[in-house]
Amino acid sequence: MVDKIVTGKCLCGQISVSIPEMILNKSEHIGLCYCKNCRQSGGCLASYNLYLPEKDVTIQGEPKIYFDKDTKSGTTIQRAFCGNCGSPMFGKNPNFAGLIAVRLGCFDQLTKPGMVLFCKDRPQWDKSIDGTQENETMPEVTDEFKDWLKNVGVKI
Repeated sequence: MVDKIVTGKCLCGQISVSIPEMILNKSEHIGLCYCKNCRQSGGCLASYNLYLPEKDVTIQGEPKIYFDKDTKSGTTIQRAFCGNCGSPMFGKNPNFAGLIAVRLGCFDQLTKPGMVLFCKDRPQWDKSIDGTQENETMPEVTDEFKDWLKNVGVKI
């Protein structure tokens, strides 16, 4: 059986991102990030991302890329956005070649996240989400996560 594909679009519709619906339904692949860079790049409280193998994503249109060099890890993050309307679309980290972080705000379906990153930067008035794994900063890459990355073809 072929998995149903769902598509999200930027505000003006010039950029679209298509992914398997099955992955969109997996909370363990979805995270919020409250770090300053994610906040500023999206102009919002936190980024809302789906982490999946790049090979499972189809991008239509030509997003602009901002190379974010001023990160806490020192790693330059590629942040893709629509050059017309400014909608953030996805990000890539060279330390995880083959993995992409798709911004879920461009999709109609909004699945509950399974993890939260940089909770130390979350405003005190913002509440925790029941059942999520909360991390004060970026968590260490676990052996389980490394195994998953290898299984889906991501090089670390």
